[in-house]
Amino acid sequence: MQPPDTRHSLIARLQNPANEMAWAEFVAAYEPFLSHLVRRHGAASQHVPDVTQQVLAAIAHSVERWRDDGSPASFRRWMTRVARNVAIKYLAREWREVTGQGGSDFCNLLMNVPDADAEQSQSYEFELILWAAEKVRAEFRESSWKAFWGTVIEGRPVQALAEELNVTPGSIYMSRSRIMARIRAEVRELND
Repeated sequence: MQPPDTRHSLIARLQNPANEMAWAEFVAAYEPFLSHLVRRHGAASQHVPDVTQQVLAAIAHSVERWRDDGSPASFRRWMTRVARNVAIKYLAREWREVTGQGGSDFCNLLMNVPDADAEQSQSYEFELILWAAEKVRAEFRESSWKAFWGTVIEGRPVQALAEELNVTPGSIYMSRSRIMARIRAEVRELND
């Protein structure tokens, strides 16, 4: 999905948080693109509207600090970075909840980040895991991937997802295990 053309006059008007017309125009123009970015960064479909609202709030909070760097699409790059960071923070919170429900070795990989500079380190680890997951995705059948993503990333119950995908819970555990092993191998290979 292509973002709308950047209009510097609109961005200038956004600097005033009380300018409701500018914000309404911005939301109408950019919300579909931001929702697409949030979805692309792995937010579950039912959470995309909420995460998109968080992105819009982050943009509203920091738009006055944005400066044009003189290169094409400066604002879109900045906005994409804001959306990515908000989505990563959201997904990291989701992973913590999955770990709190019993978790798995895969979730523990993300959670065993050193305390120093924890947020930055956690974002890096999470991006690394998402990168590795995307890299190995083509190696697995779509149903296996849905089983992995639904139970590990979205935290859905195995039994409910098994019924939805018309597979056995055992096959979901096997798919998860194979995919997590491949992701771990990709991360180890990159770290080595």
